[in-house]
Amino acid sequence: MRQSKSRQRVRPFLRRWYDAVAKRALHCCEYCHAPESFFNHRFDVEHIIPLARGGSSSLDNLALCCSACNSRKLAFEMGVDVATGREVLLFNPRTQNWAEHFRFSADGLILEGLTPIGRATIKRLDMNHSRQIRARRLWMRFPELFP
Repeated sequence: MRQSKSRQRVRPFLRRWYDAVAKRALHCCEYCHAPESFFNHRFDVEHIIPLARGGSSSLDNLALCCSACNSRKLAFEMGVDVATGREVLLFNPRTQNWAEHFRFSADGLILEGLTPIGRATIKRLDMNHSRQIRARRLWMRFPELFP
């Protein structure tokens, strides 16, 4: 699959920021907390507020993101809270605390949204897809990798 010219231009620039962004994120996806060390490739550096919507390529607008979350987030900034049906902003890892919006279920397999932002982000990014749950089950065999 060919990448668009704009995407080809952005990726090399973002690679320069990878080390700083990954270190800050402790090499975990800043949305679903997937451990990067469990994968055979680096996670993506993504724009929290997309460039197309006025976001910048500064460190305060960049997040480490697994392929699953990144492929669902795309250029979205909003999602629908499943409890209220209202459209709300998605979780912003630079300005919001993950633990205030999300938690793992008691068995560690399901991400639960604690706030409208958490619930909307889980839905928009499909963070409880069956593949995600299977992956979490495997990660639990290696607790040093699981957030």
